[in-house]
Amino acid sequence: MKRCLLVGNGAKNPPQFLRDLAKSVDFVIGVDAGAETLLESGVKVDLAIGDFDSLRNKDLLKKINHLEYPKEKDYSDTEIAVTHALSLGYDEIILTNMLGGRTDHLLFNLSILYRIFKEGKSAKILENKEEIYIFNSSIEVKTDINDIISIFPLLGKISFKDSRGLYYPLTGKSVELGETLTLSNYAVSNSVFVEIEESIAILILKRAKPKYT
Repeated sequence: MKRCLLVGNGAKNPPQFLRDLAKSVDFVIGVDAGAETLLESGVKVDLAIGDFDSLRNKDLLKKINHLEYPKEKDYSDTEIAVTHALSLGYDEIILTNMLGGRTDHLLFNLSILYRIFKEGKSAKILENKEEIYIFNSSIEVKTDINDIISIFPLLGKISFKDSRGLYYPLTGKSVELGETLTLSNYAVSNSVFVEIEESIAILILKRAKPKYT
């Protein structure tokens, strides 16, 4: 499986987190000032994409491959980067430095996960303190005890066929938009598994203790 990492300009993760995450992928894209964050963390940038209006030092673009776009455009820098990653044939796209700050950016980044998923590719947001996954049948994620697990029904109602590793079992239950049954469950083992009737759901893992300090 070919994996691509997109690093944005949201809340910054620790440098070691970014270095380790970059080692697990085949290609690293810095989205706008995310390229600057990568270089400051000691990570090689394979490609930088964006209008680069957030860069503190635009001279760094002379040292790396980059695609520069005008500030006035119809698509966000992140969407352009995702489109490029998909065109290169990557099977899995991981996004990081995508949370914190503006709520509108968060919502649209979740919609970008859905867009990747519709293309038949794997998509997730991995942060030091939080992970976000999109799935339509079953999913298993590694956890620590007391990690908070929330499952959001992205496209209406979801019905649970099975669940394991959760304090509040979900087997046989259902939730739809406007309900909070699946908010703030938590892990009681080192992995959590859920299986749903075919639909689209978002699983959000909030770490009880961050991986890196």
